[in-house]
Amino acid sequence: MRTVRRRIKARKDETDGRRRRGDQARITVLERAMDVASVDGFEGLTVGSLASDLGIGKSNISALFGDKETLQIKTLDASVGVFIENVITPTQAEISPIKRLHRVCSGWFDYVERRVFPGGCVLHAAINEYRAKPGALRDKVSSYRNNWKALLERTIREAQSAGEIGLDHDAQQLAFKLIAFQAASNTAALLGDKKYFSLGRELTEAAIAEAANGPRMPSPRSGSRES
Repeated sequence: MRTVRRRIKARKDETDGRRRRGDQARITVLERAMDVASVDGFEGLTVGSLASDLGIGKSNISALFGDKETLQIKTLDASVGVFIENVITPTQAEISPIKRLHRVCSGWFDYVERRVFPGGCVLHAAINEYRAKPGALRDKVSSYRNNWKALLERTIREAQSAGEIGLDHDAQQLAFKLIAFQAASNTAALLGDKKYFSLGRELTEAAIAEAANGPRMPSPRSGSRES
């Protein structure tokens, strides 16, 4: 039986012992499933291999997740939850939009470098796996990809409104550039190319710094009121 890493937080408000044990069993399976999916792909997930890895019966896993597609979707959801916990959540208390943008991008590189998942960024892995495979998994992956794009674009626009990023920069184009650096850097990290991974981090920081140096929207004067 493999030792299972703990990245998913268990519910603390569950008082029913049977449900609590069920939640713990579900988390144990998902933890292993996330590692398998990050390396072998979500199509590489099977009830049989997970049962063998974890030393539990296939019927137990089937009882928890039902069919293979449900297992895949739940694993994707859990993986993205870990991504959010590591990359996005730590930045939300930051008031300055440009500092938040710096932190979320830096957090992405830290998340990949720490190998939170053995296969690097699970979102990029899922995008590559399902980009040409229609179905429920592709729809889920596309939704998560759109959420990540929207977060970056929204943060950039907030920085422009706050006078922190130049108005001559298109938010969509800058977000595209940042995501492109992430995709190339994820591949570099997986292939052990530390030089190009570091270059991706440097180019990301340079792109944000360049955007901050253009013409800016004047910040509202302290105490001013709209007429």
